[in-house]
Amino acid sequence: MIKVLILNDVLTKGGKERRIVELLRYCKQYYPVNFEIIFMHDGIDFPEIYETKYPIHIIHWKNQSVTQSLRKINIITKAFQPDIIHSWSSMTDIVAVVLKYLHKKKFVSSMIAEVLPFRSYKNKDYLRAKISFRVADIITSNTKAGILSYKAPLSKSICIYNGFNYERLNDLEDPFILKKEMGIDKKFVIGMVAVFHPRKDYETVIISAKSILKKYPEKFAFLLIGKGPNLSKMIQLAGDDAGKNIIFTGLINNVEKYINAFDLGVLCTNISIHGEGISNSIMECMAMAKPIIATEGGGTAEIVEQGRTGFLISTNSSEMLEEKIIYMVDHPEIAKKMGDCGKDKIKESFSIESMCNRFYNIYSNLVKTE
Repeated sequence: MIKVLILNDVLTKGGKERRIVELLRYCKQYYPVNFEIIFMHDGIDFPEIYETKYPIHIIHWKNQSVTQSLRKINIITKAFQPDIIHSWSSMTDIVAVVLKYLHKKKFVSSMIAEVLPFRSYKNKDYLRAKISFRVADIITSNTKAGILSYKAPLSKSICIYNGFNYERLNDLEDPFILKKEMGIDKKFVIGMVAVFHPRKDYETVIISAKSILKKYPEKFAFLLIGKGPNLSKMIQLAGDDAGKNIIFTGLINNVEKYINAFDLGVLCTNISIHGEGISNSIMECMAMAKPIIATEGGGTAEIVEQGRTGFLISTNSSEMLEEKIIYMVDHPEIAKKMGDCGKDKIKESFSIESMCNRFYNIYSNLVKTE
């Protein structure tokens, strides 16, 4: 039995956190791995993690001194005696460096989950990475572009794409039920799932939506799913269309139900401050055969193939977004073909089996080298 200590900041809604949960659930079912989990702060938005029965510790890092926090983490580690310390954030990478020296254990860093728009030591993630990557035995990223942007040592860096678990789609209701409930059953639905944060470019989506709705007031509906500090600002930008044809759902747990009602998935990104890794939002839409329009840059081109599974557009280009949305509506056969190709791509390159197999192989090989 391989023993792995998982370290991360929190388990709130996010692509990286989704990967952690899927890895734990899959390994519980198929592999001889025993996990123990440490989170630095409160916040568990994936209650399914409790189904694994793995011990979970919350350190409350901000409520005590660094010394007190490290002492608690060290006691947990000493009692568990892991073979491998697997960190998923830049902050916990630094904790893992300390634990590696104290306990002489293998250290896997999976902190790379984005593509840096530019490198600077003012960026805490980049600065911490320069320290932890020297010590880590293996570095994983969910994109090839992420490895290059962080200048991670290629000799010990591995790209492991996110994996979609198709069990999430079991027992989905007919999408027309949700559309009818929301009063959008006869409309073409465009959806975006992302946090309302400056790094996600909801502004471009809403500007494009308002322009489209002005021309075709009865033909379209936009579902914007998520929460965050920019939510109220975006609701104000939507103006009279908010709650009518531009619908803000807030945070939801059953995101698959809503994506199932999309005709088209969108992800716009502010690439001046953020580079996408492999977006779970894009992956979820493609797994459900939805064509995609996304901002070019970061790792997005590794999942969205221009003209085959969707369209890549320039940043802050509401005109281009509007043009591509109208094109999809006017060419339903092309939109369907893109959706089908996207679904095939997820099955081929972004399966949960592939993701978890590759992590298990890392664990197994590291234990063999001890």
